[in-house]
Amino acid sequence: MSLLKEDTMLSQREDTMVSDIVQTVKDLPIMKEEDKKFLQEHADHLNKVMEKSYMWRTDMQKRHILNDFHFPTLHSKFHQAILEQKVQFDQSMYLVKEFELKKLEFETLEADLEDLQGKTSKRDGIERRRLELELKFKQYELKQCQIAMKYRMEEVKGWQQIEEGLLSELRAAGLGEEEIWSKNDGELSAMFFHSLNNLSAINATTDSAERSNLLAAAAFAVSSVRQAGKLEAFTSKCNQLQENSLKAILPLLK
Repeated sequence: MSLLKEDTMLSQREDTMVSDIVQTVKDLPIMKEEDKKFLQEHADHLNKVMEKSYMWRTDMQKRHILNDFHFPTLHSKFHQAILEQKVQFDQSMYLVKEFELKKLEFETLEADLEDLQGKTSKRDGIERRRLELELKFKQYELKQCQIAMKYRMEEVKGWQQIEEGLLSELRAAGLGEEEIWSKNDGELSAMFFHSLNNLSAINATTDSAERSNLLAAAAFAVSSVRQAGKLEAFTSKCNQLQENSLKAILPLLK
């Protein structure tokens, strides 16, 4: 595709996206006239809705995911953050593929339309209108891909900023690169504190199976930490809620 054609294909700006698609559908019978009028009157607002609606998470929502209850250590926070970033990066790469495939579909439709030049049969006229409609909606789909990519990359960059902060704290705490990037190395402490956090909710449940699971998880975690010879070190880092849970579970392990 020439640069001129590609510019034409993607020339539809976000601030005219809804207006352009409304122009495409205004002569189609699927909508009531009052609905078409509504779309035309509110096109500017709907353009902003399409462009400004945040598709995934704000910075505050990202940081809320890494709350102390579910991810009680810097190490566990870091590994959840890189998992979240990986998902968003993967999806951005699939979006690149989707965008490029849609561009090829656009080119194919253009070529099909060019092949109809000079043909005047009724069937050719119907096919021409179909291709023109497909082209207009394909352009709309391409703009949707561009908007989605904007927010995907905001996710990737947002998680990067969070990870860099966590990396600084982990390095300041004396962890080496291999230990930081190994999920196994921080799993014992994360499991210990997380199970104690969960155990604090045991009095709020009336489900005997849930109570049993909470106790079993905490017992396994505390036993594993004790076996590793780290119980005293981990206990010194417990908050009040975790200390209470530990006091409840230790008698059961004797």
